[in-house]
Amino acid sequence: MSAPFTASLPNGIRLVGQCLPWAQTVSVGIWLDVGTKDERDDEAGLAHFLEHMLFKGTRRHTGRKIAQLIDALGGNIDAFTEKELTCFYLRVLPEHLRRGLRLIRELLTEPSLRPKDIEVEKSVVLAEIQSVEDTPEDLVGEVFFDALWDGHPLSRPILGTKESVARFRRATLLKFMRRYYAPQRMVIAAAGAIREGEFCEVVREIFGDWRRPDAVPSADMPPPNPLAQLRVVARDTEHFYFTIGVPSFPVTDPAHYPAALLDIIVGGGASSRLFMEVRERRGLAYAIGSFSAAFKQAGFFAISGSCVPEKATRLFRVIRNELRRLLKEGLRNGEMERAKTQLKLSLVTAQESVTGTMMRLGRQMLYFGHPIPMEDILRRVESVTEEEVLAIAHQLLRERPFAAAFVGPIPERDSEPLWAILNGD
Repeated sequence: MSAPFTASLPNGIRLVGQCLPWAQTVSVGIWLDVGTKDERDDEAGLAHFLEHMLFKGTRRHTGRKIAQLIDALGGNIDAFTEKELTCFYLRVLPEHLRRGLRLIRELLTEPSLRPKDIEVEKSVVLAEIQSVEDTPEDLVGEVFFDALWDGHPLSRPILGTKESVARFRRATLLKFMRRYYAPQRMVIAAAGAIREGEFCEVVREIFGDWRRPDAVPSADMPPPNPLAQLRVVARDTEHFYFTIGVPSFPVTDPAHYPAALLDIIVGGGASSRLFMEVRERRGLAYAIGSFSAAFKQAGFFAISGSCVPEKATRLFRVIRNELRRLLKEGLRNGEMERAKTQLKLSLVTAQESVTGTMMRLGRQMLYFGHPIPMEDILRRVESVTEEEVLAIAHQLLRERPFAAAFVGPIPERDSEPLWAILNGD
């Protein structure tokens, strides 16, 4: 397999790519350094809303025609918005690459943004927000961000709020595009059946003349000031849903990999401590596990699950005791190797996918400024010691109080004692 290559265009667009000799398709992502983090208070959800709107029509083509053009390429053009970035991506046969990139260029630079289409899309996004509010498993995650990072841009829901979305107008979308949709904020990543010279030339031909001198330059936002707060949303549900967590490390921090292994050991699989103790041994919950995420300026480690309300107190005591046992007794035989195997498998599995490789390269360019060979990542995972994992465990689980989000039928007066179980001595 060839090594990744990088290049840049005079207008500021950065390119990264990797030829995969076994591939017969090409996956390309147009990555923009813009997301929820860039929204002003009255723009909550605007990055996600704009991503939707770009598929609704351009100066040349209606939304229906764009859908037909996408289908003619194989129907593999899509997009997503996250807290720190937006990505438009496609997977096509090599002979359709130029056509696919031209279409994405058109979406990014010539959107019609018709008021009628905006009103229709508002209904779609408002229904999406309502769906989250009606789904306790999703809602508790959104509430957790508010409990952990209250007021910081990373705490905002990607979808926005019903109130903010209802206020969006064409002028609002155009101003946001002019601020952030710019070549100097863009990375174009590719993987698959490509040749470096040909790919760079095609991108230069299609995107090389794009200029936006009035755009806001990329800049790191201040990191959030983590808070250990309790947020409770009353819902008449059969189960009690919770997410509890602590601030962790940014994606660029060397502690990222030991923290990822700790996540797997605590609640990342069927043999994890929480799954075995909470579900298999005691039957206190059907859903229980840990998860973590790392952003450019921050990260978190969290535990999430659900149970019948009557078992919540016992469940939280078991979670507390398991975390304390880990800190006191250290790792058990085989835990470290199982965690490393799981993490390495997930990394390698993504590498075997054309789109997975493209996604990894695009994120690495945005977060680190250069591609990181998979071999280096696997070596770093393998080099993590038990001492490193335990040091991270003490830092996260002993030195930092838990933020908590609860959704369900437990009244707020009963929520404080649950929260205190986690943060008590």
